[in-house]
This record gives sequence, C-alpha cells and structure tokens, in this order.
Amino acid sequence: MPFPPDFLFGTANADHQVEAHDPGREDVWDLWERSQGLTPRGRATDFWNRYPEDIAAAAATGCKLFRFSIAWARVETAAGNFDDGALAHYRRVAECIRSHGMKVMVTLHHFVWPVWLERDHGGMIGADFPDLFARYAGKAAETLGDLTDYWITFNEPSQLTFGYIKPWWQNRYYMPPGLPRGTEVDAEAKAVGKLIPNLFRAHARARQRIKRLDPSAKVGVNPLVTGFPTWLQMLMDWGACHRGLSEAVFKFTTKGALVGGHGEVDLVIGGVTETDQTGFEFSDPYLRTGKAVLVHRDHAGDGIASLGGRPVGVIAVGNQPDGWKRDLPGDCRKVVFSNYDDARSSLAAGKVDAVYGDAFLLLPDGTPEADRYRFLVTGLSDEHYVVVAPHGHARLMARVDRAVAAFRRELSEDARPGDGVAKEIARPLSLHELFTGDDTLPESIAGHRGIRRIRRRGRIRVGLRHDAPADGLEARLARLIAIEVLGDGARLDLVPIDPCDRFKVLQSRTGWLNWAWRFWGTTSLIANANWWYLGISGRLPEELCPEEAVGAQDFVGLDYYWGLPTWRLHKFRLLEDAAHGRFLRAPVWPQGLFHALRRFHRWFPDQEQLVVENGCVPTADGMTRGDYIRAHLAQVRRALAKGVPVKAYNYWSITSNREWGHPFDPNTDFGLYFVDLDRDPALTRHETPEVAQLREIIGDAGA
Repeated sequence: MPFPPDFLFGTANADHQVEAHDPGREDVWDLWERSQGLTPRGRATDFWNRYPEDIAAAAATGCKLFRFSIAWARVETAAGNFDDGALAHYRRVAECIRSHGMKVMVTLHHFVWPVWLERDHGGMIGADFPDLFARYAGKAAETLGDLTDYWITFNEPSQLTFGYIKPWWQNRYYMPPGLPRGTEVDAEAKAVGKLIPNLFRAHARARQRIKRLDPSAKVGVNPLVTGFPTWLQMLMDWGACHRGLSEAVFKFTTKGALVGGHGEVDLVIGGVTETDQTGFEFSDPYLRTGKAVLVHRDHAGDGIASLGGRPVGVIAVGNQPDGWKRDLPGDCRKVVFSNYDDARSSLAAGKVDAVYGDAFLLLPDGTPEADRYRFLVTGLSDEHYVVVAPHGHARLMARVDRAVAAFRRELSEDARPGDGVAKEIARPLSLHELFTGDDTLPESIAGHRGIRRIRRRGRIRVGLRHDAPADGLEARLARLIAIEVLGDGARLDLVPIDPCDRFKVLQSRTGWLNWAWRFWGTTSLIANANWWYLGISGRLPEELCPEEAVGAQDFVGLDYYWGLPTWRLHKFRLLEDAAHGRFLRAPVWPQGLFHALRRFHRWFPDQEQLVVENGCVPTADGMTRGDYIRAHLAQVRRALAKGVPVKAYNYWSITSNREWGHPFDPNTDFGLYFVDLDRDPALTRHETPEVAQLREIIGDAGA
C-alpha cells in the first residue's frame, strides 16, 4: 500500500543533545554527566546557532515535519523567571521550519529539566511539579502556539522511571536523579509511585493550558516501545495493571542475584572498562584513562595522520575494535595482538610503527625500558576501569568500593603528566548526594555471599592480566582490597590471566540461573510495560493514573527502535546493551513496530498515530541503516493497509548528536548527516548515503 498523500515524513533532534552547554543555564543532565564521569555535551552540534542549516537540510530531503525541543532550563532560569530572549529564539526556530514548508512538532521535556527544579522542589516527584510544568507549558504555548502543529509534553516518559529504579544487575542509575545509597525497593516503589501520577497530572494540566490558548492544538506523548512478542507484552501490561506497586517495580531487583557464582578467582582487575559490562557485578571506577597511540621515542612525525599506510599494532580485547575503527587512519595496516606485552615487543623490534590501546595499559608503571617509548597522542576517548566479580556478591563489592576510594586518594598524587592517566573522581549515586554532599555508604547492603567464603579460605584470589606489572597500580589496588576484606594485604593471591579470558575465569556452572532470574526481572520492570497508554485508556489503577489524565491526548505517539521475537528472547541482554549506548549490538525486529501500531489502534481507534522516533546507527544487529529504514517503513505501510491511521514517521535524527553521556562513536551515531563531534572544530555536516535513500523514498511516496 502506498503512503497517503498527506503522510508526513520528518526528522528530529533534542535540545541537550544538539545545543551547546551554557554554564549559566545548566540542566540536570549537565550535572549528571559531570558527576558521573560521562561524556559532556560540550558544543554538541551548535544547533542553537546553526538551526537554519539543519532545518534546510531536512527540507531538502523532502521532510514535511521537523521536531525540536525547548530547553526548559534556558527559558525559565529560576522558578517563575522566564527569559523572553530564549523564548523568542525558539520562536525563530519554529518560523524557520514553517518557512521551509514543514510542520512543527515541539517537545517540552526531552529527558531534561532545570537544576533549580530538582534542588529546590523535589524534581519530578515533588508535589509542585505538575503545576510548575503546566505553567512552563503555558508560557511556551503563548510564544509558539500559533506555529506549532504537534506538542509533545514528555519524551519517553516510560524511561524516566530509570532515574528511580536500579535493578540488582547494575551498580548505578541509568539517568538522573538517582536515589541515595542503600535505598530499598519499597523506597524505589514509593518514588515511582510519586513519579508516574505526577507525570500524568503534569501532562494533563499542560495540555489544558495549551488548549486553552488554542482549542485545536494537538497534544500527546511518545513512549518508547520495545518490541516484545504479543503474548509477553500482554503479560507485562497485565502485571502493571493488577500487581501492587512494589511488585510492579519488581521487588526482586534489590534482592541480588539468585546464586553467587564461584569461578576460578574472586575478582578480576584486568583493564575492564564500563563499556565491557556483561553478566557481572562492577565496582565504582578506580582509574580514568583513554585510548592513545604509543610509538618509539625516535618515531618521525606528529599526530594520527603520520600513521597513514604504516603498520599499527592493535589489541583485540574489549572495546578496542570499535575504537581503532574510529581513531586510526583507514589506510594504516592493522596488526592484531592479544595482549599489550606482545604489542610493545613488536614495537621495540620495529615490526610495527605504533601501538593503539588504553594509555594505562600501553605504558603502565614498571614497564621495562619505558624511556624507549613516547605517546604520539592521548585522550582519544574517556575510559573508566572497574573491578569485576560474579553476580551475587554485592557485600564483597561494597568492600571493594571502599578500597577503590582509598586507591583513588593514593593515585591523586602519583599520576604522571602527559601519560593519559588521570585520577578517577568519586561519583555520587544521586543528584541528592551532589547537592548535599552526603555520600554515606551503609553497612546494611544486601548479600553476604562471597565474603564468608573468602574469610573461611583466609585468602582472596584476584585475577590480573598477565601483561600487568607485578608491582603496578592494579596490584596495589588488589592489596588494598585484601586489607579491606581480610585486614591483611599479604593474604592475597594474584592470579595471572589471559586478557581474552578475564570474564571466563569468573564464570560458574550456576550462572544460567542468574540469567533466568535476570530475564524475569527485565520483563517485570514497570518501565517495559505500556503503562502510559494503559493509564490514558483508563486501565491503570487511579493511584498511578489520576482521573484528570484519562483520555487526555489528541494523538498516539510512539518511539520504536529495537525488539526481540519469541525465538530470540534468549538474546534479551542485547536490549541492555542498547540501554548502555552500545547500539551496534541492539536487536532489530521491524515487525515489532507493526504490532505496536495495531495494539494502540485497538486501544484508541479514533486517533491518528505518529511514529515520533525511529532510527539506527550505521549498522545494528548486522543490518545497515538503509535496510533498517526500509524495513521499518515497510511495517508502517503494512499497518496502513490494515486500516491503522498512521499520520507521520520521524527519522531520528537529522545529525549526529550527543547521546546522553555516552562516548561519540559509531555505537551512538544516528545522524542522517554525520558530524565529527570530537575532532572537527567546524562541526561540518556530511551527508550520509541514507539521505539520498530517504529522499528517494519520500519522492516515490509523493509520486
């Protein structure tokens, strides 16, 4: 079935991801990125100044709809203090969109809110939030109402619950604001029990304010929909409607792993970065480093460009392949090594001209004849090293974190200038800790397995990479851990491990039980239910969705990216990879979009539907971005053929952008126009092949 003549193809972006950081008007994500050691947005794409260029590019592609968001922190600098200049700027953005013949979609809350709101009013769970948000929405509507065709109050409200839920398989919150250390599931449930009705109230009251100015205004939201099999989604939605709130949040999340694995070692300190997360417990980061290039002291040339056409050693462990594809010249000859010792030896022998990897491991303390080498470049990325244990050892990891804190204090005086290694800052678990400075870690952390077994044995076994110096920094950390756990740094066994086996030595025969437990936890989290539309349609208990919000929408919006059919449910951790910004591994299931469109049409048969976001990194799950777009548009056409009134499809996003604190690399680049955010001061927009493809699709649809 062809697309209807009035079908709207569009594209989008979001304020925090594309507008430059303004130190005087920070939002909560600015604080979160800084306090958590994440990648800051910096200049982003400078959309604030270059919006005419990006809007014109969207129009040239054939788009008829452009979505952008207002930065609440910019327009309301303090409670009730609105900046007319900032509001006028966003009006100019909307006018620019209109001047190119496109309709305007405005988002009021795209994952960010002002610092003053969180600090002084309790954020989104504060009693004042619904009315404060409605006042802001009314002010925006006064400025932009005559130009706006669609309003989005909350971007992906389902994901906002992750600021208050921390399942047992992760050691930190996905997003702000976070809750204090030691928070139990009942307190998480209480926070979510405030958040969800507050979001519904805020949406309903904002919609009322907007429609008071323009009764014909179209107001809705765009929940993130994950593609699960219909039978499983029905079970998840039933649970959200019929279970108690604590259980809907999933009370097992803080009870820890089902079993405590016993591998060959108790812990691994082996150059594991946060991006290497799998099915294990992780400590707070103990070291901050980054990708670098090591050369011989006599190497001729400066900068990465000097490696063009030359042999460069690369380490095939962890996230290195993603990095070297991003950082090294495409014409250099890559020679793969399994460890840093062999790579350095090859460099010393002149078999390669450089070695690429993590700065700390390229030239660690104690490297023989270290003065033979120098760094050609450092700081190509931001890496944070962690200690790893099997799941089920939360008590042990609490002790490890104390040792990590002591190690960081020692390291602050030892870092060598210019070596690409820096002190790792202590990270608060929540914005509350950041505001108050209260970072107390209670004794009553769940889970005693691991410590008892280690104390009975009388020694702790720590795996170190076999290419790590015996008296290096990681060995120092291991001794501090032995002191914290056993009171004696000598009661330590350092076990050399191959870097490729650093996770294998932690695995146990009972690990599959935790896999099943984690699957049940993932599918039971209320965040994965369709709770927003369950509420709007009157299916949720009133304690979650107040009566004033039932039916309070003018269209059905949704975001769809990833999914798993029944036969691939055993790959559910790929969805978690996507949550951590590793989108190259995200599972692609286009049919899930069709099922979602049909489902919401049954719930809201008289309302049009808009695919507010759908997009892909260069490749995901073996599918190219171009094939991804075609496959998902085919599902939109399939839904249209079944009578689903789909009105619009927005591709996310018009340019590369800053993906919520994640490093910028192919894992996080959704842009139709590529912008080298880290290495191009001019922030030049480069057209990707998908621009021509989308232009052709839109042209054919209008033929």
